[in-house]
Amino acid sequence: MAVRYGSLPFDDGINFFRQKLNTPSASWDDVWQSAHNRAFMVAGVTKADMLNDFYTSVDKAISEGKSLNWFQKEFDNIKARYGWEHNGEPAWRSQLIYETNIRQAYNAGREGQIQALKASRPYALYKHGDSETPRIIHLKWNDLVLLVDDPWWDTHSPGNGWGCKCKKYSLSERELKRRGLTVGTAPDNGSYTWTNKKTGEEFELPLGIDPGFDYTPKNTAQLTSQVKKQVADKPPLAKRIEDYQATRIVPSAYSSAKNVTALKLDPLLAQLDSEVLEGLNDFLTAKQTKTVFVNQTQMSAGSKANAAIRSEVGEYLGVDEFYARMQYSIRGAKNCGGFTSVGYEHIVVKVKSAQNLAKVDMQALKDSAALTVQRSANNKGEYPYNWHGETIKRDHTISHNADSLDKHQAHSLVSTWLHELGHQVHYYAGAPELLKNALPVTYYGAVNKYEQFAEAFTAWALARKELKKWQPELVSWIEQLVKDAAKSQDKRR
Repeated sequence: MAVRYGSLPFDDGINFFRQKLNTPSASWDDVWQSAHNRAFMVAGVTKADMLNDFYTSVDKAISEGKSLNWFQKEFDNIKARYGWEHNGEPAWRSQLIYETNIRQAYNAGREGQIQALKASRPYALYKHGDSETPRIIHLKWNDLVLLVDDPWWDTHSPGNGWGCKCKKYSLSERELKRRGLTVGTAPDNGSYTWTNKKTGEEFELPLGIDPGFDYTPKNTAQLTSQVKKQVADKPPLAKRIEDYQATRIVPSAYSSAKNVTALKLDPLLAQLDSEVLEGLNDFLTAKQTKTVFVNQTQMSAGSKANAAIRSEVGEYLGVDEFYARMQYSIRGAKNCGGFTSVGYEHIVVKVKSAQNLAKVDMQALKDSAALTVQRSANNKGEYPYNWHGETIKRDHTISHNADSLDKHQAHSLVSTWLHELGHQVHYYAGAPELLKNALPVTYYGAVNKYEQFAEAFTAWALARKELKKWQPELVSWIEQLVKDAAKSQDKRR
């Protein structure tokens, strides 16, 4: 259905669009977020003349209230004139260009009015639109009232995605009371990590917001010069890919905790020993293992919180909603810090909303792991047990000891992530028994060959030097298995 705003043409919306710069681009994400306020782009259109024809047609649609059918005919004429080959069916592609530009022009015009009137109308109301396939999280925001200047609007002002028809209205004190509404609290629905598949660049986005829509459409004159500079300064694609991939370790992550993301985990792992980093990079570059960070209720099979995120996790993992729930659910989530499976290409780690990876002291975590290894090497662990006729003493796990470093246990998230990744390395390496004569690093590491390797892998990653002093053959064996796993095309349990 075509976009209808009743009172179009809308002068503020027309002005917003006419201040845009034609920006030839290979992809819609060649400029990012609020830069789209000043850049007119049609993904894949790199010829200036052709882009100008599209600009003229969109301008007529906005200023003269032209219909979708009219624009689709214009679209067909322009692509025929230039012999343009594009992705997607023509009807879908033309509707996407038409509706996105008209909606954002309208939203920008409304935003200007909301800001101008905020002294007498200080409240902003989120109203869900009538999309054919409504986003559940957008429905949850329906009738949410916040102050106009609440920072939440910086990333959540409609539109919030492709096809999103949500709107934002301003309210006076009297209107607020007449509608029976109250000022709420900005919701924190968590975040997810979106990766630009061409460049490898990664962005943290709020859940419910499509990539590139986490900004407020507005008329701000200085954006024009910002966009000119952004486009001019953007290095060639090949150079961006090379530079970005050189700094990345964790391929991506889905997270329901605001401060637990791939972007915050990456700089922590960068502090590991060079031999460890080399192995991790080789494996993760080859396998692109994904990460799902979810809280206990979301991890608990059969819970409402578990069901609520199935579409988001499914989209991230590339599976349908029904199958997605099997990929992050477990019974007994209370006693589980994380898990994975030979059939997964991802790992699951339990998080808490208060955890913040930015507060992790990586040196303190490495020291804790080194102390765990030292205690095991000297048989001074907390738990004694029989190992092939000999009594040995070990601490429970590396992650358990890391818990003591902070009350929110963010440090143990890193060690748990490494432990679960170790299982994936083990599977790809053929799941061999631990090296002959090698001793378990922790008490939990004596449960079976899988936990033996995962705990040894975690000790290698966090305390390689200390583990090498104690069991040098084990370190060499782990490093060979990491190399083998990176090259392997098969998995075994």
